Amino acid sequence: MAETSADLRYETGAAALVTDGDAVVGVQWRRFKETGFIRAKAVVIAAGGFVGNADMVAEHTPALASGKLFPLASTYDDGLGLRLGASVGGAWKFMDEAFQTAPFYPPSVLLTGLIVNKNGERFVAEDSYHSRTSAFALEQPDASAYLIVDSEHIEHPSFPLCPFIDGWETVEEMADGLGISVDALSATLERYNKHAAVGEDPDFHKAPEWLEPQDRGPWGAFDLSLGKALYAGFTMGGLSTTVNGEVRRADRSVIAGLYAAGACAANIAQDAKGYASGLQLGDGSYFGRRAGRHAAGR
Repeated sequence: MAETSADLRYETGAAALVTDGDAVVGVQWRRFKETGFIRAKAVVIAAGGFVGNADMVAEHTPALASGKLFPLASTYDDGLGLRLGASVGGAWKFMDEAFQTAPFYPPSVLLTGLIVNKNGERFVAEDSYHSRTSAFALEQPDASAYLIVDSEHIEHPSFPLCPFIDGWETVEEMADGLGISVDALSATLERYNKHAAVGEDPDFHKAPEWLEPQDRGPWGAFDLSLGKALYAGFTMGGLSTTVNGEVRRADRSVIAGLYAAGACAANIAQDAKGYASGLQLGDGSYFGRRAGRHAAGR
């Protein structure tokens, strides 16, 4: 590439995008003391999220910086790709959203139990995908939640992320042990058992195959609370893109020659309640292919 003037060079760590007018026309790279330029008709950014960047996490997803969640990241999830896109006007979306989870299953029989908050109330279908359940749990008072299972259905995970609290002979003792109103917990348990006995969950529409009355004492409880359960997470924000992976500005106009895919782009995965395992990998594969095809046609 011919020598490029300083106003067309955007420094972001070890790489930079090079523009000509409003279009991206290449990349500047640095390796130790070596530097160089690569001219390209299109650049696809696919460099992961930003959970490994402490400053960006503290600014956008402070819950991940609380020290109570384990970051699921490689050493390269440092936000470089997002900052590269932003350096030439790319807009970010969903930067305050994060995936966080502490699965209480397997064993799957634990899905038949009921999850309550410190007020003794259910708040989610227990058979939800684990990050959805966890996202709701973290919204409860003091980010506290408990999985209650009776003696007929309790099993202990071989690798517990949600620690077992204790077992109790009566509901009254359990309520006292969890610090929950006995009246509230008894009412919730009674309603759950009544409907589970006929395969129904009018409150949260849990699937019938996971509906079993929890009415045979003693009862046990697992702790799903933040700071007690081993929560892990990663960031979900990324660059705004078209269906072909073209990076967009805040006014939704396209930056010619610039594409993003995978965790660098804000696509299907927008929050933990709507996430499923591997979704960002699927984003990277599907939208990455579309980006490549579109870029090849430039």
